[in-house]
Amino acid sequence: MTGAVVMKTDKSKIIKITSASILFITCFTLSFPFIIPGNSEPVKIHQIAGWFFIFPVMPLFFYIIDSFDSVKKKIGMLYLICIPANALVFYWAYYSIHVYGGVPQIYTIFLIFLMFASESTFWLLFLLLCLYKKKSGDVKPWMVASFWVIAETVRTYFPVDFYWNALGHSQYNNKLTIQWASIGAIYLLSFMIVWISVYIYQWLTGKKNRIEGAVLVMVVTVLSVYSVVRIETFKSLKPDKEIKVAIMQPAINQFDINSKETNLDEIIAVFVDQINSFDKDTDLLVWHEAAMPLRIPVGFENFPYLWNTYFPNAYNFRNQIIGLDMIDREKKEFYNSAGFIQDSKIKKIYRKLKLAPFGEYLPMSDFLNSLGLSTIVPNTVGTFMRGTEHSVFDFGNFKASILICYDGTFSENVRDFVRNGAELLVNISNDAWFGYSSEIHQHGSFYPFRAVETGRTIVRASNVGVSGIVLPDGSTESATKIFERTTINRKVPIYHYDTIYLKYGNWFLYLVYLMTAGIFIFHFRKLKIEKKKLVTQPAKIPEKKNKKK
Repeated sequence: MTGAVVMKTDKSKIIKITSASILFITCFTLSFPFIIPGNSEPVKIHQIAGWFFIFPVMPLFFYIIDSFDSVKKKIGMLYLICIPANALVFYWAYYSIHVYGGVPQIYTIFLIFLMFASESTFWLLFLLLCLYKKKSGDVKPWMVASFWVIAETVRTYFPVDFYWNALGHSQYNNKLTIQWASIGAIYLLSFMIVWISVYIYQWLTGKKNRIEGAVLVMVVTVLSVYSVVRIETFKSLKPDKEIKVAIMQPAINQFDINSKETNLDEIIAVFVDQINSFDKDTDLLVWHEAAMPLRIPVGFENFPYLWNTYFPNAYNFRNQIIGLDMIDREKKEFYNSAGFIQDSKIKKIYRKLKLAPFGEYLPMSDFLNSLGLSTIVPNTVGTFMRGTEHSVFDFGNFKASILICYDGTFSENVRDFVRNGAELLVNISNDAWFGYSSEIHQHGSFYPFRAVETGRTIVRASNVGVSGIVLPDGSTESATKIFERTTINRKVPIYHYDTIYLKYGNWFLYLVYLMTAGIFIFHFRKLKIEKKKLVTQPAKIPEKKNKKK
């Protein structure tokens, strides 16, 4: 009878853990733009409530992990739920590496599995921080939030700079919460999501900290009021100036780009048709990343020759931003670059600062080369060089900076362009490498944060979409559909809506660092005191009981 009860209990526990695991994977996946391969839009449920799905993620994670006693089992379960969750979010890597990159399938599977496991390892770091602190007492929700932000930001530095789909990114289409990014960037949003969700989880499981609850309610109230005020203030704000911008979205398939030697005339014809469709009073023409269909040597200045050779039938606008693939033939170095063009002259070259791992450089290249792994990546991987300057160019009536693709992923990087004087941020991208997958919408979801953080308008020109105009309140206008051959030609407002983040930078992230350091300093001291008590306290000698006569 007892054995039957135990078996029934174990079966019930397994069902609950399995259900919670499926919910964790589902909620994490739907928190970010998720496209079923072959479709062009994220699934409907994400569009409606994607911002909400992130809040059950942490409670489900701790429910699953706390169901096991041993640390080994906790870690094993962590990888068992986090690897498939990351696989559903980052499955698009398969397209860029194998389908369009040409890497053999077996190597591709190995590489993307490493990617999924690597992303899961940041959850492990987070868990270990929580478990270590638990040795000296309960881990309060605000501490859990601090540990998460620490683990999440490690991705910016190690093993590659890949700060993609942080928890805070789930709020890209939540007009209220995204305003918090103007205070403490994406880090503040991730912190608040974890703090709120873990506090609710602990409250429901009987750990009721009323003081922390009161503080949390006060903070959420203040932030919400701030958001409403900021949104209403922006509505009444008049732009400092307006310029007419032309954006090209030629929707050239990556297969066609890879074989452009054989279909160059067709690609150029698409460019010419789009250029000639724009109003002649346009102030700025924006091409996409690496749009110029040939490699340009470093130091090349004869733009009229380039234009007359390849685009003789196209209207030559006075101000242009063009993506350029550049090479230093002597050093055999490649640069993902863009040119500020004015009056048919290349006035300034910007070189991409943030390179995409495995696409433009090989992480830990010396080590991987020693293993022979450099041979499995296509063409010039590992040879692209980083730029060194946050370039700003004065077109006369406005100052602009270029963000090439991955540049726009990092809050600090974009802030530095604006601090250097940029009034307008221009993002140029080519996401054709990822086909009809989630990557295109995930990448596009970062730019509302950059606009809110800096208080500047962002113009986005992407080869296959999503192109559009992102305003300083996080709203997107004139957004295009992916893989649609189209253009945008309209007035774009330029604002100087300065923010706390623009002025003080990563003050909130540094505060989290300090809080975490303080937590562990106190933790070490407490453990040391307890250990000292055990050493100095005399052992108790058990008393002998008097026998009754």
